[in-house]
Amino acid sequence: MLIPHSRYAFEDFIEATSKIHCRERLLETFVEAMRSYGYDRINFSVKFDDRLPEHERGFGIISTYPEDWQKHYQERSFIEIDPVLKCAVASFLPFTWRELERTLPLSRQQVRFLRLGEEAGLHNGMGIPFSGPSSQVAGIALATSTRLADRMTNKDLIAAHCNQFYLCYKRIIGESPSQTPVTANLSAKELEVMRWVIASKTDDEIGDILCISSNTVNYHLRRIYQKLNVHDRLAAVVSAIKSGIINL
Repeated sequence: MLIPHSRYAFEDFIEATSKIHCRERLLETFVEAMRSYGYDRINFSVKFDDRLPEHERGFGIISTYPEDWQKHYQERSFIEIDPVLKCAVASFLPFTWRELERTLPLSRQQVRFLRLGEEAGLHNGMGIPFSGPSSQVAGIALATSTRLADRMTNKDLIAAHCNQFYLCYKRIIGESPSQTPVTANLSAKELEVMRWVIASKTDDEIGDILCISSNTVNYHLRRIYQKLNVHDRLAAVVSAIKSGIINL
């Protein structure tokens, strides 16, 4: 059951976390707080943040998701279609996974992905993106192992806990900014390709739309990666959106 109250008052959570100077203790405190609200499935990820060292970034820095699902997610490269991740990149507001299906034109593959997550024991999902400068892309995905819930906890309250956690996490782990914002100069054709990449089109589909071969699409993508200083499609999408090169 999701219980709309907790022994963790938000003020108490702020006071407790502000006194913590150990990464492990901060993680334990945050996980305990989320579980007190009913969210026992937690996935914390940092794609970009100049205030964190490289080894403190990645997908699933903290994850209490079922191990079988985590393995399946990696093996099937679900990161390429994950609508929760895509929405977190483009939004600064908390959202539920159900809202994604009502408000976004998800592909059948993406809807199927959400159903597979439920089958793996991820219910009542919520995404909490962290707002910040263009060099920051991070967030927390929450879910419950229990399908039914009497009432959902206030999204803003959960988001406040998550943002306080991230502020403390960066205080403990962080370092001074070391990178400058992306200012790539993409060509008109590269911008066209990126717009369709953001729309989740494959190389073949983009080629058909732009009347070019998939090899030519791949060539443009390699040029885009080089200019944005990234190594894959998702990182290119994140960089292009956050730097304002592409507007949604």
